[in-house]
Amino acid sequence: MSHERMSGQSSVTPNLPILPPLWTELRAYALPDGLLARVAREQRWTPAYAQRAALEYRRFLLLSTLGAPVTPSAVVDEVWHLHLLFTRDYWERLTPLLPAPLHHEPGGGQPGDPARFRAQYEATLDAYARTFGEQPPADIWPDPRRSRARREHVQGSARRSGLWLALGVALVTGLTFAWSHVALLLALGAGLIALLIVTLTPPELSPTALRRRSDGDLGVTWMGGTSGGDCAPGSDSSCSDGGGSSCGSSCGGGCSS
Repeated sequence: MSHERMSGQSSVTPNLPILPPLWTELRAYALPDGLLARVAREQRWTPAYAQRAALEYRRFLLLSTLGAPVTPSAVVDEVWHLHLLFTRDYWERLTPLLPAPLHHEPGGGQPGDPARFRAQYEATLDAYARTFGEQPPADIWPDPRRSRARREHVQGSARRSGLWLALGVALVTGLTFAWSHVALLLALGAGLIALLIVTLTPPELSPTALRRRSDGDLGVTWMGGTSGGDCAPGSDSSCSDGGGSSCGSSCGGGCSS
């Protein structure tokens, strides 16, 4: 008698997403010889990281067939850019696997491009989670929404700390000059000055942020087109909180199968 029958309970199998048959072909799709070695060398990635980036590129290819425009992360975009240079492989081997040709649509420098690609990138992250049943790896697909929430939390904590500091300064000042008839005014003035100083003082930059600033902000940006390898292990560069590429996809007559 099985354990399930003895306990009177059946095992619960999680509802894993059912991926389309195309994923089997894409997962087995071999990129051109030399592509990964070249992108690893140019982006200063480790071989293991390049292999992971290639897997995420294959996942991006699947997402591009689900009927909505998608925007890759900066890391995935580097693999896509290089693959496009291998024209015979891209158009003669990869394209026949897809429902329609997958075209690269870079931004045109229009004022609305950053917001459009940011929204499209965030939608791509959500589609990734729905399709594969897991969150995309943060070192390849950074989620700017998490970074914003983290910054807002830090800023809120700093404001609360500043308020308590101002109250403390006011209390100490009031007790120190309690003999004076202007003690209250002094305490209020000292508290306001302390609160103003705390409010106007910028937050301390982390060593990573300092290095990025000294390097001329060479990290990954939303629209900058800089190297996605900044997030990779072993890279000499820093990584920003962005990660979205300045391009999207276009499947001609439609991406859906």
